[in-house]
Amino acid sequence: MLIHCLDSYDYIQAVRQLQHGELLTDIDRFLLFTCWEYIPFASTNMRQTVRSIKSGNLIQETYDQLLTRFEHALNEPPPIAPSSVAYIFERCCQLLNIHNLQSFDEHANHIVDHLTKILQNSSSATTNTNDDALIAVALEALYNLSKNTDIRSIIKKRHLTPLLHKYTSNQFNAGTRQLALNILAQVIDEEEINKNPTEITASFINQLKQLDPNGYNADVDDALSSLKGMIFTER
Repeated sequence: MLIHCLDSYDYIQAVRQLQHGELLTDIDRFLLFTCWEYIPFASTNMRQTVRSIKSGNLIQETYDQLLTRFEHALNEPPPIAPSSVAYIFERCCQLLNIHNLQSFDEHANHIVDHLTKILQNSSSATTNTNDDALIAVALEALYNLSKNTDIRSIIKKRHLTPLLHKYTSNQFNAGTRQLALNILAQVIDEEEINKNPTEITASFINQLKQLDPNGYNADVDDALSSLKGMIFTER
């Protein structure tokens, strides 16, 4: 039932309404958000029955179709609201993290390339609020994807360090700079760290100094995660 909802005409229409900033109904919100909280993370193995394998293949095909539709939505002519782009990337990230996704390589490469294109086309500070929001969306999505080891390998092959370094400059706001540093911590190699270790480590140290032992801080949690990735991830 859930897969049918996500593969329905109504879901596609809800995505289009989100893209154009139109008012969402309760049904739209159910399809766009609630359904995704219960998406099955399916994989198949040799011990499953024939019926289960057929069901697994059907689910895999649905995931592939959803990713393809999201990619087509990203390629639509602008303007697409940054909030809509964020939604699409969040769903793509969720789908790409499904275990044994058969179409993983194709879609992961496509999404990383699309994010790279956004950042390449916006690699200087602007006075346009939508442009700033789109940069933040792209960096947030790339950071979330970089936590997946297979996608992190794809990102590393793109050699994005020079591009990401542009977003660590003072012409961008603190949130944008920190996101860029978080991604760099995940994808930078040992040689690049040795060339300029101060900038990255200083930012994380400043965040850790703000740690409140009596409360939870998501930004500090992200900083610790990125530091761990920078120190322990195989380069």
